[in-house]
Amino acid sequence: MKDRLQLDKKDLLTLFIFMDHMIKLESHYQKEFNQEIKNWEGGTMITYEDELKQEAREEGRKEGKIEITRNLIKLGASLDFIKKATGFSEKKILEIKEKLEKE
Repeated sequence: MKDRLQLDKKDLLTLFIFMDHMIKLESHYQKEFNQEIKNWEGGTMITYEDELKQEAREEGRKEGKIEITRNLIKLGASLDFIKKATGFSEKKILEIKEKLEKE
């Protein structure tokens, strides 16, 4: 019985696509499901733990960029320079500046 349940990657992908057509999910679940299908197709399936670590690293980088932006504002750097240095939009930089001024 166990051998009959083992599916290769192509069979799993076919099964997922079939499930996608048969089951209608709420939109946010559908997006997650579609992403999982893409991961399987691209062979980039990662574990949930690895995904959480990746999200934490990205959040850390974002917080680092915010801190750099704050420091550049304090040093009086121009808006154009800060945009080039951080990659943030003018709107984001002005939001950070506004929060900094309220502290």
